Amino acid sequence: MRTFVLSVLILALLAAPALADDTELGDGRWFTLYSSENRVLLRTGIRIHVGDRFLDSDNCLYQVYKIDEVRLQAWARQVEDEGTWAAVGTQGLPGADNKKIAVYHTHSGESYLPSDGVDSTDQSQGGVYKVGAELSKRIEKYDEIEVTHCQETFFPYSGSYRRSRTAAASLVGAGELDAIFDLHRDAAPQEEYYQEIEDMQLTQVMIVVGAQNPIYQTNEEFAWQLKEVADSMYPHLVKGIFYARGDYNQDLHPRALLLEIGAHTNSRQQAEIGSRAFADVIYATLYGSLPEDSDTEKEIKDDPQLQPTADPPPGSRGGVLKGLLTLAGMLVLGGGFYLFISVGSWQGVKETLSRFFRVEFRDVISSIPWHKLHPRYILDQLRAIKIGAGAPPVLKLLQEWWHKLFSPKNRL
Repeated sequence: MRTFVLSVLILALLAAPALADDTELGDGRWFTLYSSENRVLLRTGIRIHVGDRFLDSDNCLYQVYKIDEVRLQAWARQVEDEGTWAAVGTQGLPGADNKKIAVYHTHSGESYLPSDGVDSTDQSQGGVYKVGAELSKRIEKYDEIEVTHCQETFFPYSGSYRRSRTAAASLVGAGELDAIFDLHRDAAPQEEYYQEIEDMQLTQVMIVVGAQNPIYQTNEEFAWQLKEVADSMYPHLVKGIFYARGDYNQDLHPRALLLEIGAHTNSRQQAEIGSRAFADVIYATLYGSLPEDSDTEKEIKDDPQLQPTADPPPGSRGGVLKGLLTLAGMLVLGGGFYLFISVGSWQGVKETLSRFFRVEFRDVISSIPWHKLHPRYILDQLRAIKIGAGAPPVLKLLQEWWHKLFSPKNRL
């Protein structure tokens, strides 16, 4: 019996990464989670199941009770939180004294469309690596913290959690880590993650806890502690905590969490700012209050590229012009294709267009009263305007001045 139970546990652990792969849509679509009153609670690329839970930014806990798989919609009702979490003191968390943190990226190709030009790639490191680099550099500024930012990629998307598990296990086994984070970006509309905090334009961070992890309650406690500190330092920086079906390799460490920093529709620059702010939260949670000389808000305000008035990233410039040119191109191609179907040959299309410009277009152009567009004609029409006897004296003075200025003898 003992051998049977042990075998089941081993199979469950081996299957957990595969389950994690199945819990995310991964194709740019997203689920919309509603409250029982049909108020939008969350939009996320994580696949939502009945029984999943979501703690929103106001610390209201919801549990999913209804799913519409076709429309990618779900409904949740508010429930009571039954957990009890140790408060984070000014000295940080007990046992977090190794000053070592690791960051990796299971979905290696995830990117930010406005800045990176693509929302995902399967050939090279995506934009999330640059966001991870910003988070790592920010943490390393403080008190000799060592951050290992894993540069491995885990393509293709399918089965990526199984491959990243090996890297995560190596990171955990290489030394006593205080925490390890799998950094992603979500799939959602731009406004879902965009936030302005103290004049900083950034993206929010959503913490994901794998509810099928055998030790998920220890990860859950760490997630709540991070949110508690974030709420006091940068209110609404943390979008919430989502309890997803799957393991997400979080059984490898009691402080292993998945972070969704922004969505594919946000700019990477704003995600980088969000990661810097969350780096402060990580440090303050694990190790206590930030050093007195740290000021993320001041650093961002002093950097003109990160201010709210900064130019949009290159990927978002010229969007209207590109759209108009694309529309014009589609109309031309569509019109040509329609003519081809109508006349049956490209020679017929050529003859039809030639006849149009020789006859119909010429008739339209010739019917335009071009003489009325001449400046002299327009001036004569303006001079011919009569002002009634009861008009204010100033209008009569203006008319006299106009007539003198544009009288025939003054024309060149």
